[in-house]
Amino acid sequence: MTRIESLIHPTNGQITNSGIFTMANKMPRRRGVVTIYVVVLVTALTMFASLGVDFGRVELAKTSLQNVADSAARAAAAGLNTSSAQAVHDGIVAAGLNYCDGTPVVLQASDIDIGIWNTTTHQFTVAAAFDTPNAVRIRAQRIASRGTAVQTPFAAILGRKTCEVHATSIAMFIRPLNINSTIPGTASPFLAGMPNGSVTSLHNPHNNPDYAPTASPVAITGIPIIPGTAFTFNTINGNVSHDPTLATYSPDGDLKDIGSNTNGSENGISDAVAPINALMGVFLTDEQPNLSSAPTRLDFSTAMSRDFSTLKPQLKQTFFIGDGVDSKGNPQNIIVPAGATRFYLATWDFYEWNNNQGSRITNVTRPGQVVLVK
Repeated sequence: MTRIESLIHPTNGQITNSGIFTMANKMPRRRGVVTIYVVVLVTALTMFASLGVDFGRVELAKTSLQNVADSAARAAAAGLNTSSAQAVHDGIVAAGLNYCDGTPVVLQASDIDIGIWNTTTHQFTVAAAFDTPNAVRIRAQRIASRGTAVQTPFAAILGRKTCEVHATSIAMFIRPLNINSTIPGTASPFLAGMPNGSVTSLHNPHNNPDYAPTASPVAITGIPIIPGTAFTFNTINGNVSHDPTLATYSPDGDLKDIGSNTNGSENGISDAVAPINALMGVFLTDEQPNLSSAPTRLDFSTAMSRDFSTLKPQLKQTFFIGDGVDSKGNPQNIIVPAGATRFYLATWDFYEWNNNQGSRITNVTRPGQVVLVK
């Protein structure tokens, strides 16, 4: 059979080309399938994009609701200075002044807990009837049962018409202070947190060590020890001498006589380089300080080192306070270190605190403060 004959249809005798015949009949079918794929793909992409819009709306609502909860918690905590009832009222009012997803946030009394914030454990507990509360917990909600859940119109196609959003915030009210403390010249920082009978300055030139409680520093009570917050002193007065036969000095100490303890760090509390007779401080945890090693010492030997605006001492690190103000008369900020639960004031000497003379009177006044704690 010749090549031309092979192209003749075996039954009707028509000349055909099998390859051309096949493509001419199949191409329209493939184009139809592609169209279906495109429609399905576009529909799926549209649905995903629509769900993305709903997701973005919900995430924005979460952020807005958290901001509202924080604002309401601050307002409610400030109200504690008056009463618990005032705190609830102020929290509800503050929430109503803010919007989430385009509408004001409505708090109910049951959304507000009045309680106690423990600065050591960082835990909130609802206050009992006999407690003096110091914190407020706000639970802001946009939920279906109240008809306030966030609308999700695109997700409704999949049966999800709304999404509930929640936010919690806790604020603490630090009550106003007016505290006076007397710090004797005999107060050694190395006996801070140590039990009676403890000894320091054991090996000094006069062989006259110091013992607790005679030479113990003064624990400052009545001031909340909240890590990250600042201590400032309104006034610090009084003169001290490190020997009954020598001159007395103001809280900054004798700026011509600067040095460190002859024994170095003691009882797990750091040494320091500071003017003799200066007022000093140290922060501790609840643990007895000699159970762990002392941190590195701080150096306050120069005027610049003592003229700080903010100081961040470590736990068990003895630091300079002096008169509590910088060279321009601005209060100096002492930042409470993480983990601190106790604060002590002492007098600086190089050894033998027990024969020091005089004392200082420190005054701390502070208006009420509101701190967002969680």
